[in-house]
Amino acid sequence: MPLLMGEVVVAGSSVGGLAAALAIARQRHRVTVLRERCSFVPPDAGVHLRPGDLWALGQLGVGLPVHGRAVSVRELRLLDGVTGKHLASVTAGSRHGRPHAVIPDRDLRDLLRKACGDDPLICIRDDVSVVHYEQSGERLTVFLSSGERHTSDALIGADGVCSPVRLRLTGGTARLSPHATFHTAVALDSLPEPLLGRLSAPSAVTLWAGPDWQLVHYPAGGDRLGIVVTCAHDARSPVHGARTPAARILDRLPGLAGPAAELLAHGSDWRMWLWCDQERVTRWHEGRVALTGAAVRPAFQYSLPAAFVAVDDAILLGNAMDCDAADFPQAFRSYADNRGRGGHAPGT
Repeated sequence: MPLLMGEVVVAGSSVGGLAAALAIARQRHRVTVLRERCSFVPPDAGVHLRPGDLWALGQLGVGLPVHGRAVSVRELRLLDGVTGKHLASVTAGSRHGRPHAVIPDRDLRDLLRKACGDDPLICIRDDVSVVHYEQSGERLTVFLSSGERHTSDALIGADGVCSPVRLRLTGGTARLSPHATFHTAVALDSLPEPLLGRLSAPSAVTLWAGPDWQLVHYPAGGDRLGIVVTCAHDARSPVHGARTPAARILDRLPGLAGPAAELLAHGSDWRMWLWCDQERVTRWHEGRVALTGAAVRPAFQYSLPAAFVAVDDAILLGNAMDCDAADFPQAFRSYADNRGRGGHAPGT
């Protein structure tokens, strides 16, 4: 337990940012979370939870609420997206008896945000972002979009791979992602029975893999089926939830197998999401600044984003920050070395 509490700014309220805030507050440091307006994942898109993820989320105090909202999954299936041939399947359970599950990104973030709001050491500020930071020795100044300057002991970047925090730390440049994500959900009772039978839809997460594209469908709760497509695009700037006709998406999935194409056509409210991208990060920290969650990897590029990497990062980061504020640079080196070696939180 630290003798001197630190003042920490977390840039971004993604799953990774909120989880980091909870993990850092467990070490008795005060945390200010800057909540950006746009999500990096379609809010209604499903997030995959492995059996061990509920344990990790339980360490942050949200395991039971997440379990209550998540939809259990009995099977994970991989199909050839062109031929429809079954390639592999895994029974979605564990030796501990906990199943795989899916929860909407919006619900997971809401539960993490509520836990942050209930913690007296955490303050959440809406519609404020980091535009720049400067550090020298023990001094770190964070410049906010509101025009304020915030002196802090540490800055945690969790606000996207092309955020000002990551760009400054890595020296990288932003580029538009070559892949866009399209998302919708359909009511199960709106789908023909023969199609449901061929899809094994109500209880399985199924990925149809094609050349440079993929389609995933999964149980979304409320007798709905979530559908996510990841493929190439012709946009020239980021897109946040723009309506897209199903026919336009089908045009980008050449040779899509019949059942998957039929399912895609049933989607009546497709939304497109496209963000910028960077190369995989090789630097996780610099002095009193560290990256985690959405600032490390572009989760929106995956058809069914996994929460476990961001939550694992957050727990490891929080464990490393069991120290005085003066020792944050050393703590961040330990955290980065651990993640660089592929480390993970105990129990996950």
